[in-house]
Amino acid sequence: MKETPWWYLFLWGIGFSLFKIFFSLKIEGDRKILKKGAAIIVANHRSYLDPVVLALLVPRRMNFMAKEELFQNTIFGWLITKLGAFPLKRNRLDKKAYQRAIEVVKEKKLLALFPEGTRSRSGKLGNFKEGSIRIALHLKVPIVPVVIRGTGKALPAGARFIKLGKIRLKVGRPILPDSFSGEKEKRIKSILRILREEMIGMGANR
Repeated sequence: MKETPWWYLFLWGIGFSLFKIFFSLKIEGDRKILKKGAAIIVANHRSYLDPVVLALLVPRRMNFMAKEELFQNTIFGWLITKLGAFPLKRNRLDKKAYQRAIEVVKEKKLLALFPEGTRSRSGKLGNFKEGSIRIALHLKVPIVPVVIRGTGKALPAGARFIKLGKIRLKVGRPILPDSFSGEKEKRIKSILRILREEMIGMGANR
């Protein structure tokens, strides 16, 4: 199956245009590493708009873990599956979702994760889960930090209606797991620390 079918590119173009018009969408940073091959995109999470906005980074189908409750509606579940989402059981180890994430990366596709696991109501970065780091170390693929700003005002947690405003995406420097040495758990902690520092420096807490 083709990674990015024509209908996805068509919808991507419409979505990109709408966000440029209504939210003055601006993307900063170098996206070359995302244009081909595998990468794990790690982003902050403030709003239900985040997966939509993050998918506009590049015209490639992006694969997301999404909470399994979103798939309970047959039609909506079918739609987001087509768009690249797959279900995740939260608050416990979901081996099936983890294996699917590994398969996505092995297929040299883009995997997008929100390591906080849920939306931040404070607007500050929450604690990161280690799954994205473990996958990157296991498969030796780059981790690309991305900071999303503006979605928390456009559609904050608990809001029913979207407000117009500026949305910004900032792509940080790729973190290469191979550049870290030492025992595995030590490397995971080092990468997590650097990832948080990078994202805070990019404005994730503003």
